[in-house]
Amino acid sequence: MEKETQMKITGFPDIPDKIVIITGAAQGIGNAVALAFILAGAKVLAADSNESISAFDQIAAGHSRGFRADVSKAADVSAMVQQCLHTFGVPDVLINVAAISTPVLFPEMDLDGWQKVLDVNLTSVFLCTQAVLPHMAGQHRGSIINFSSMIAQTGGKSSSHYSAAKAGVEGFSRTLALELGPSGIRVNCIAPGMIDTNMLALMPAEQRRKVIDKVPLGRVGRPEDIVGVSFLLASDAGSYITGQTIHINGGLYLT
Repeated sequence: MEKETQMKITGFPDIPDKIVIITGAAQGIGNAVALAFILAGAKVLAADSNESISAFDQIAAGHSRGFRADVSKAADVSAMVQQCLHTFGVPDVLINVAAISTPVLFPEMDLDGWQKVLDVNLTSVFLCTQAVLPHMAGQHRGSIINFSSMIAQTGGKSSSHYSAAKAGVEGFSRTLALELGPSGIRVNCIAPGMIDTNMLALMPAEQRRKVIDKVPLGRVGRPEDIVGVSFLLASDAGSYITGQTIHINGGLYLT
């Protein structure tokens, strides 16, 4: 992975100057993106509710720190941002990747299941953004990158709660782009399609095969495929991009 990621980060010379908070960094997309920023020289606070996030303490001395947090809880989010301020300084970039999906048909869904998916996928974005905003605004700059999903636009069987949460992330992001633009803060979304993560493994094998057959590029995406756009939106190279949702799905959205 290291060699491949290093190939993707050329052309973003300001990334080593960035202080970055990444949620959902213990595995999958969040992990790949966090490692890529560290390899590029950025200072990264990697957060996750999984205790394995502590491994980030050992990756790059002075450049990476793991922090265990449930980002659907305000107290954990506040502690996470305070840790970043203490360890590295004011974050230049916030990347909200943390997500869960618990596939269930709507007639079988209960309120607790609905609420948990919205809390982790949507409320966490509100809490993390609210916590970093005063610090970014004080510097009159910042980039907030929120992770949506192709399913926010297409819908998906057994995913009404997840689809609703991700559609909410996109609407939230567009509104914040309007509100925060005058403060020098950009807000964008990345909407992955089928990416080879634990979440994809929840999809029944036959359904997964049928969807893969529709992908024009002929394969499932890799977490590392998200790195390039993440760097663009975080860097000065993307300084005129805000309020956008960028889809990364191998062309599946076209079919």
